[in-house]
Amino acid sequence: MEFRLAKKADAQRLLEIYRPYVEKTAITFEYEVPTLEEFENRIEKIGSQFPYLLAIENGKIIGYAYAGTYRERAAYDWVVELSIYLDEKERQHGAGSALYQKLLTALAALNYQRAYACITYPNPASVAFHEKFGFQQIGLFPKAGYKFEQWYGIVWLELALQKSEEVKAPKLLTDLSEEEIKKILE
Repeated sequence: MEFRLAKKADAQRLLEIYRPYVEKTAITFEYEVPTLEEFENRIEKIGSQFPYLLAIENGKIIGYAYAGTYRERAAYDWVVELSIYLDEKERQHGAGSALYQKLLTALAALNYQRAYACITYPNPASVAFHEKFGFQQIGLFPKAGYKFEQWYGIVWLELALQKSEEVKAPKLLTDLSEEEIKKILE
């Protein structure tokens, strides 16, 4: 399995992976599948500031994970919210774990202090996946989203990314050297 940074040209494949999550699940609270142009814009916007990583098997993108802004206020600049999506046929093969580990490693190298995961509740598989990395539940919001004519809750999980309490300014991915990025993606 290979890993690399996402680019705009990957949007069609990533949209193919994301589409079933929108159309068949409450894992995402989006009602409508984004257009290709909307997805391209998301990749460019997120990828310009945060790691947006792809997992590739036999030349085919099988999953992606990225970090994004948690909230817009400046005081939140040290924390990120995470997302991960795998091709429906590629779950339970270790791609998600490998992808997430690389994302968490990149975020720590970029000086982020905390990573948050917002998971549709109930979703014991996703909660267990996150707990495997050390995430801990910090909140549960019942009936937070309405999709497919029913209410869903959300559960928030948190992971400390730094071992020290020393606060350093977050970096952009472009602040890392090519060698540092290559090492994260190996």
